[in-house]
Parts: sequence; C-alpha cells; structure tokens
Amino acid sequence: MKRINRYILAASSLLFVASCKNVLDVEPYDRVSEDVIWSTKANAETFVYGSYGIMERYNSGPGQDVYTSNIQANDGTARNAFQVFREIIDNTFDAGFNNWGQVRRSNLIIKKVGESPGISDNDKKALIAEGKFLRAMSYYDVARKIGRIVWIDRVLTEKDELLLPTTASPTESYNYIIKDLEEAVADLPATKIAGRANKYTAAAYLTEVCLQALAYKNYPNAANVDANDPLLEKVIKYANLVINEGGYVLETDYEGMFNQIKSTSPEIIFAVYKKGINTIIQSTPMQNSIPNISVDKIKKFEGSPLFNKPVPFECWPEQFPAQNLADAYLTIDKADPTKVLAWNQTSQYKAAVEEGVNVMQPHSRTNFPFDKVPKANDESVLVQGKIKSGSKETLWTLTNENRDARWKASIISDSTSFYDQTVTTTMRGNAGRWISINGGDWGAGSTNMYWRKGMYTNVSPSFLNTVMTDYHFVSMRLGRVYLNLAEAYLLKNDLSNARLNLNKTRVTHGQLPPSMASGAVEAWKDYKIERRVDLAAENDYYYSLLRWGRYGGNANNGTPSGGTIVELTEPMRVMDISKDRKSFAIVTGPFNSAYNQRLFKPERRYLFPIPQSFIDNNPNFAPQNTNW
Repeated sequence: MKRINRYILAASSLLFVASCKNVLDVEPYDRVSEDVIWSTKANAETFVYGSYGIMERYNSGPGQDVYTSNIQANDGTARNAFQVFREIIDNTFDAGFNNWGQVRRSNLIIKKVGESPGISDNDKKALIAEGKFLRAMSYYDVARKIGRIVWIDRVLTEKDELLLPTTASPTESYNYIIKDLEEAVADLPATKIAGRANKYTAAAYLTEVCLQALAYKNYPNAANVDANDPLLEKVIKYANLVINEGGYVLETDYEGMFNQIKSTSPEIIFAVYKKGINTIIQSTPMQNSIPNISVDKIKKFEGSPLFNKPVPFECWPEQFPAQNLADAYLTIDKADPTKVLAWNQTSQYKAAVEEGVNVMQPHSRTNFPFDKVPKANDESVLVQGKIKSGSKETLWTLTNENRDARWKASIISDSTSFYDQTVTTTMRGNAGRWISINGGDWGAGSTNMYWRKGMYTNVSPSFLNTVMTDYHFVSMRLGRVYLNLAEAYLLKNDLSNARLNLNKTRVTHGQLPPSMASGAVEAWKDYKIERRVDLAAENDYYYSLLRWGRYGGNANNGTPSGGTIVELTEPMRVMDISKDRKSFAIVTGPFNSAYNQRLFKPERRYLFPIPQSFIDNNPNFAPQNTNW
C-alpha cells in the first residue's frame, strides 16, 4: 500500500508539473503575445487605439498660445512661457525632438498589420493608412517646432544602425509628412468614429501641414511663396474634399462645441475624448483657467455680488485671456452697421467716452470709491477715461453690445453669468484681479477675464481639482479648414475666394457682417483677426504667427520674410473698470512677473533648437539649427 501511494504521489506530481507548464506557463508572462495582438482586426485595433496619445500634441487649450499676447499667465504656466518670449532659452531647450517611441508604435502598426494572415486585405489597407496618419502627426509636431526630424519608416531592431541622421531641411521633413498623409487620405475609410481618424481627418490636417511647409521653404533664407506653388493647390484640393464630401457643418452653437453641450458637434473633425471615470478637473484646461475664490475672499474686498455657494470655484488659476486678445473681438458700429471695428474705435465709444481724464487713485482694500480705478506702482497707464455726463452708455454696453458673438462664448468678463453665478470683474466686484494684488488673497485672475471656451458647466459639486468630469479637446474642425483655405487664396492673391472662406466663420460663428476688404492689406488684416478669435485657445496662434512671419509682406504687417513679428513683442495690456462702470484705465506692466519683457530674435526664433545633448550623443543629428 505504501509503495502504491508513493507511485501515485509521484505520478500526481508529474501530472501537476505538466499541467502547470501547459496551462499556466504562458510567455511572455506580463502581456499579450504579438501573435494574438496582430491575429485579427479587432485585436490590432486595441493597439491602434492605444497609439492615439500621439494626437494629444494637438489638444485645444492654452498650448503654445502662452508664448503670445493672447494669454497672460501666473505661476508655472508663466515661468514656462518666460523661457521663450523673454529669449532666455538656450540650445538645451527640448521642444519634443524625441518622438521615436511614438514613431515605433506607428511603424509596428504598418509592419505587423501588413504581415498578419488573419486580417483581410481591405482591413489591412485601412489600418496601415491609420498607422501612416499617426506617424505623420507625430512628426508634424516636431517639424513645426524644430524643422528637422529623424525619419524612421521601419521597425528598428538591435541589428540596425541606430545613429540615424536628421533630415537636411524642413522641406525634406514636410515631404515625408505630406506623403504619409496623402496615402492616409487615399486608404482611410470615410466612416466617422469620434476620436479616430478618417480620410477627411487626414485631408484636414494636410491643409495646414502644406501651409506650414510652404512657409519654411528655403529656411533659414527668405521664404519662396509662389502663387502657383503646388503646395497651395494641395491646400485647396484637400480643403474642398473635406468641405464638399466630408459632411461636416459649421456649428451655430460656438460655445457648446467646446463644452459638454456639443462635444460631438458636426463641425468637429477630430477631438480627443476623456471619460469622467478616469479624468478629473486637474487633468483638463479648466484647472488652470477657473479661479479660486470664496465668499469670504469677496467680503474682505467689499465685493459684490456674493456667490450663492461658499466656494464654487476652487481651482489653481494660471492662464487668462489678455486685453490684447479681447480687443480683437470686433464690434458693429451703431451709427453705421456695415462697419465692424475694435470696441474702442466705434462711433458709440467716441461719442460716449472722454479720454485723458484722470480716474485713478491709490488702491485701498476697503472703501474704494465706486467711480475710480486703482493703479499699481509697477504699471504704466496707456489710456484712461470716463463716460461723458448725460451719455446712456457704460463700459459694459460699449464692450458687450453688438460685439462678435464669440466674445461671450469664449471669455468670462464683467457681469457674465457662469456656473449659476454672476461673475463681476470691476473694482469691488467678486472676481476682479485686485482681489489678489497689492496685499490681496491668492486665487483671482490677473486680467479681469477668464476663459469660458473649453469650460464645462455640469461639474459637480464645484470646480475642485479632484472632481471627475468628461472632457474633450478639439483638435481639428471645419472652421479651421475654411480658414486654411482662405489663407491659401490670400497667398494666390485671389481676394474674392479668400473673403468668401474667411467669412464662413466670421458670419456663422461671429455673427458679424462679412468682410468687404478690397485690397490685400485689408484682406490679410481681416483674416488674421478672424483666425485669432475663431481659433483662440486652440493651440494655433503661435504657429500661425511664425508662418505669417515666414511669408512676410502683407502677412506680417509689411515686414519682409523672416523678420520680427510685432504681435510677439507687443506689451501686454489689462483693463480695469470702476464699480459704476463709468471709468476705466488700460495699463501695461510686469503684472507681478516679467510680461513687459517680450523679445523676438528673428535670426533663430522661427525654429527651436535640437537639444544639444542629442547632437553630442549622435553627431549625425548635426548641424544645430541656425543661431542656436
């Protein structure tokens, strides 16, 4: 009996070992094998979906707009921006040159799908095209920042030469990117799936990539902008593909397109979608756009009205719309409704306001008069004035009535209703900048304005960093395609078609009369304003200014190609308004930081450097970009 039991025990042990080896020993132990991933279309798509982090480089939000006069920032956002617009960065600055992990994922899609015996030929074409789209989009972000890329179109192994060179020029970089995108247009499906590319997504991005490629021809020498350049024909071709065949429609609810109301608007061509199950306010632009103001803070300042919650806004405010941007939201002239002007150039403004009158006095936290505005010691007055006796206008009517509809849809300014609160940003309001300066409490914005664009209003119970929320980042939409098309026609000196296309967004989104610009100077001016306001806080303005600077001439205020860009050096402005809304002052200054130290060195700033450490480790990345 004992012997039998020993045999049974031994046999059982062998069976157990064999069972463990056959059933449990799956290799590799910590992941799904490649054979499984690429065995079917459905499995391959899980890898493709996981590669869309590439597109977060194009998320809406402040992005590189913080380098421009669109945004005035505080804290970490400001410190990061200072490096660039104060020209204090050096060749160690890293603008994202190393995108090779993303490129490898894209190349794996292209290679493994192509080799898969379990994926049909039609599905292979679409998935390979998606891999090429993602590869192109990873490289485009490097090209628009640094110009030269390390082009890799295969899956590298340890046996390959890894000390690869960069492209010789931005033009070579863009040639690769454009080829990938054109092949993606050819083979991607037309089916629309939120958060995933289709043929029109690739075509839409081509309209912008081709403009950028045209601007950087001959870099660092002057751009070669020819009205008959094939790149302009590509812009027109692919824009018309999107417009005429894509089925996208300009959104009449401009504000809703950027919040929870119209997150899948028929205007949106591509967006990155985040779900509340794994997204909190802190990981969205709302965290640095919404103030941190309580009823107690308002009371200390003798502000009003009080919020109807003790602390409705409890974020970490760092980035705010500047008055420079606010002035770009045009106003219809009351005396001549065919005229559209800056708010402080209209006939109603000129009839109502007496400029040059001193309306300022030293700031006091309490008992500050209702008809005055304060001045900080380190700020300089650009203009001040007050409403004339007998006028029915106020600063509110002058800055809100007859104004571009995107003003209220994009910016929280004085007397805005937001999140069931009335936000007032005058002196002794409840959210003005003086709550937080001259001995005030931290938490208010620095410009008397906040972003409304991109702010959800269904977060609960308050705007607190840990509150979970859905969120979507708008990356490409039909309005942007129309504007790219308008730019192509401007470069072709076809003013009629340029006006036609810039007016698409101006009339639909802005609810303004169409531009009637009769000459190239006026058409470029109207176009630049239109693009600035329609794409505000969509990570566009900085790159557009660089592109226009490279074109030169009418695109850059008459400055030759490669010259200084005035919009990147202009002083930042802030407007203060009295409690009675009859006095105001527009000031400039460091604004507690260094915002009046704005430089632009054209000999180097059109491209960022290749980080010198990369060149030190691989001489094939040389030469360094010009003047870095």
